[in-house]
Amino acid sequence: MLAAAALAAAGCTGPAQAERAADNLPDLTSDGLTTIDCGELQQDALTPVEDPYVRQCWTGAPDVAFDALADDVIGSITSATDAEDVTAFICPDDVIIADVAFACRAAYDDEVMYRVVVSLPDPAAVVDQLPDEPTDAEIEQAAAGQSVEVVVQTEKTPEE
Repeated sequence: MLAAAALAAAGCTGPAQAERAADNLPDLTSDGLTTIDCGELQQDALTPVEDPYVRQCWTGAPDVAFDALADDVIGSITSATDAEDVTAFICPDDVIIADVAFACRAAYDDEVMYRVVVSLPDPAAVVDQLPDEPTDAEIEQAAAGQSVEVVVQTEKTPEE
């Protein structure tokens, strides 16, 4: 509930806070990812990020499944900051079906929201490997090593 109260009380973010937040975004090259121009992503059109907020986009085929990568990235952010994970309040549940697969994570720190979205450009490649009623372990195994697109950004906190 503390996170929800903090979100409700959040106002505008100052440029210094947004710049500090941008400096805390993780370098994902150690996860085997390469930074790319966000216009190269296959994801649906991304809403523009307003200055002083930033967006970084990455691609690659990490050794872990897309949802585990999202957990790792938001964990890096919360470890480097005083941010609190607010995924349950901000993001929809992870999804993987033949047409779409993504995992969203979010954290809040001093009126700045960090958002991480990891998606599979070809979810059918994973879904086609799965039995009719796959276990979580079977899904994780099929998704590990698949090509992903990662968006990591800072943004103004939602207002009521």
